[in-house]
Amino acid sequence: MHELSYILDIVNTVMDEMDAQNIESVKKIVVDVGEMSGVVPYYLHKYYPEAIKNTKLSETVLEINEIQVEIQCEGCNRVYHPDKNNKYRCPYCSERKGKLLKGKGIMISSIEIEE
Repeated sequence: MHELSYILDIVNTVMDEMDAQNIESVKKIVVDVGEMSGVVPYYLHKYYPEAIKNTKLSETVLEINEIQVEIQCEGCNRVYHPDKNNKYRCPYCSERKGKLLKGKGIMISSIEIEE
């Protein structure tokens, strides 16, 4: 249920930015959710209507982009998506160590405003 706290943070952040930038109306909020974030996009969508109820964002749309995990292998330097069938090893050289490039966090990627 931590998705509720995430969606409330997103709504509050956007409303704060609206105040700071004198933005009257927002049409769409786009959020990137990493595959490893532990956040379930379904619940963000589920809680969104209640979070924006009776706010300046009551007419906005929430769009979520699910971001796949990408790892850069420390052995061969190639980028890959880990697979549990391969025990999360690099599919090119079987190395276990790698650097997480993307797919972990959650962030607001854009806000579409009405002019």
